[in-house]
Amino acid sequence: MIRYPILRQGAAIGVMSPSSGVDAELHHLLLLSRERMESKGYAVTFGETVWTQNKPKSSAAKIRAAEFQAMMGDGEIDMIFPPWGGELAIEILKHIDFDQLPSKWVLGYSDTSVLLLAITLQKGIATAHGVNFVDCS
Repeated sequence: MIRYPILRQGAAIGVMSPSSGVDAELHHLLLLSRERMESKGYAVTFGETVWTQNKPKSSAAKIRAAEFQAMMGDGEIDMIFPPWGGELAIEILKHIDFDQLPSKWVLGYSDTSVLLLAITLQKGIATAHGVNFVDCS
């Protein structure tokens, strides 16, 4: 049975990169997206992985997985919203403790779909294939 997390008005959004981070010259897109989401009443927290890009990924797989796990476990964050996709989200799957994941929305598309599928299959938690965070800019 699929469980559907509750997302309340004014929810807190955690932005982290399961795959690609954002190059410095595009950081303004993150800031603009945060401004737009906050103007609609949402709180936005950025993880460290969004600010870096090293070849095709934001950081090492264990770092990305740890940040994802931490945001999922943070009771103050209601939803995970990656900045965009990439190529190597699959690397983090073996480092995620799916048994410890609470019911929380994870939204995105492109390479984020790998993570979305794993969450739904492993935990029975609905995820959302939709826009990425920078699409809100």
